[in-house]
Amino acid sequence: MLENEIKEQILRIIAETSVHDGWAKQAVVCLQCQKQGVNLKEFGGAKIVFPQLSDYIEISSDSDGLPILKLKKNSFIKEGSTATNVQSETEEQKKGLCRLGYVYNLPRKDKKYSCLDALSKLANRNVTLQEINTFIESDDFKINYFDFDKNITSNEDEAVVKRFVLPFKDKCDGDIYGEFSRKNLNANFVGIFWYSTSIINLQKYGTISQHSIDDLRNISPNEHITESNIFKYVISDVEYLNGAGYAKFEDGTIVSKEFGKFARFKTNLKTKSGAQVFIWFTKNVKGFYEGLNCGDENIFKQALSDRQSFFSGRMSFESIEACNNFFKELAKDSMSEPWEYKNRKDNNFACPILKSYLEYELERLFYEYEELHKENKIIFNEAKDKVLFNTNLLDKFAHDLTIVGDIVVVGGKKYITNLQKNPTLRKLRQLGFINTDPLPPEFFNDINEIVFHCEWDIDRNLERYTHIIEQRLERFPDKYKALDSSALSNKLDNAIEFAQKIAQRNYKFIVPMYYPKFHRIQLLMPIYLENSSTCQPDFALVLTPYPDDKLYSPETILGLEEVYQDARLIAKPDESWLNPEIIK
Repeated sequence: MLENEIKEQILRIIAETSVHDGWAKQAVVCLQCQKQGVNLKEFGGAKIVFPQLSDYIEISSDSDGLPILKLKKNSFIKEGSTATNVQSETEEQKKGLCRLGYVYNLPRKDKKYSCLDALSKLANRNVTLQEINTFIESDDFKINYFDFDKNITSNEDEAVVKRFVLPFKDKCDGDIYGEFSRKNLNANFVGIFWYSTSIINLQKYGTISQHSIDDLRNISPNEHITESNIFKYVISDVEYLNGAGYAKFEDGTIVSKEFGKFARFKTNLKTKSGAQVFIWFTKNVKGFYEGLNCGDENIFKQALSDRQSFFSGRMSFESIEACNNFFKELAKDSMSEPWEYKNRKDNNFACPILKSYLEYELERLFYEYEELHKENKIIFNEAKDKVLFNTNLLDKFAHDLTIVGDIVVVGGKKYITNLQKNPTLRKLRQLGFINTDPLPPEFFNDINEIVFHCEWDIDRNLERYTHIIEQRLERFPDKYKALDSSALSNKLDNAIEFAQKIAQRNYKFIVPMYYPKFHRIQLLMPIYLENSSTCQPDFALVLTPYPDDKLYSPETILGLEEVYQDARLIAKPDESWLNPEIIK
């Protein structure tokens, strides 16, 4: 049974995590309970705990079928002679900003950056939550609702966006807006997102990053340019250009946003040589404009040329043939290992494993350089137009294999072109490199991150098993697809226990891999549904480690071909089950 103190703490967490309609996601509540020292597993887990609170809460599910919780009106817990009315405190908490929707990034002690930090940066002064709440609760506060077609509506139930203007300006004297939004009419409003009229006209085309601003400052010697005031330097309306750089097609039709490849603006800025500076956004493969890029007419023409190139991650080649030739030569120079799958030839790319390996290695290096600010990961020459990086491969004489190339910017992102492998020290010095010793990427900080801990638990919860067995059924061998979920669950349980027994006797059996999307280490557990390691595993189970809780969460299942490329980033797997020579 739950003690009153624990009950009260859980109810307060539900109150704190609920959105404007009073409902809170059960997963969010569980996470906050964990952070605040309430281990629900000690009391039987969420399935046991929350039904015990039925006198105080309602339990339901959202449009996605996920469990949600809500405090009942006048919910209270008696402690001796005292009654704590959680509901009344919740109502008090929902005044001001929180009344409008769920605020993900409210200022808290454990958060380094909050929505108020973003607003203060935009307004160029310190803005407090009390100031915002006072305004929202005042008679001067007005809010507008917008439907799916971005038309104003008077009915909040028909709205997917709610927006209001603040009573003060940004540092460029532009109006500042606050906005909440939701995915559909059944979802909750979440936020908050701040923006101003000074930047909205540009931001609707693409993201303006600090890296873009730095590039603009290097081209035009103006230290006053910021993310917020950049629009004040624009002196033209947007001009859409096709892939050849023209505002009209051959038949005279004006290029529209839909069919354009670039969205370009003129500015009143000048380069150091006196040429006019343009800023532009580039349409990506998904059809969205991204940027920002900047430069004079010659730099823009170079961007046109770059767009015709073939891209492999952060690398740019003249053609797919040039890309394949580069990787063939790189494979010859590196220590011998299989760079393609023996049982499946790729008709498009030579050395597909090496190609994938170098793409993610380079992306990790840029991440460490740009986001983690680690030194010597991406090394620039004095002119800042060439870079040197370490592939984390050894050549056939056991020397570090490095690559040098030219920097180009496409869609606001840095790419490397004209790649040359194994540059000589003399060549690097001629190119203007002072530092010629780049460091390889670091995927983990502690060896314990990449070792499977047999004593840890594997959290085989309903949500994860539903995803693996029912939503990823197509990844099971054909002979198992006709089995019901219960039978598959039993086989998966047995396979996990079998793998754990092998791992107890061979610490290398469960292989670490790098997950590029979230820059984290996961583990690959081979799954033998027939509990026999004499053949190839049926697939690999991806495990996310949670060291503080000493447990692994099974995320999904993947084919061996797919996971080998992620595992190779950490080290060349030497387990027989993960070998490109035998993977079918």
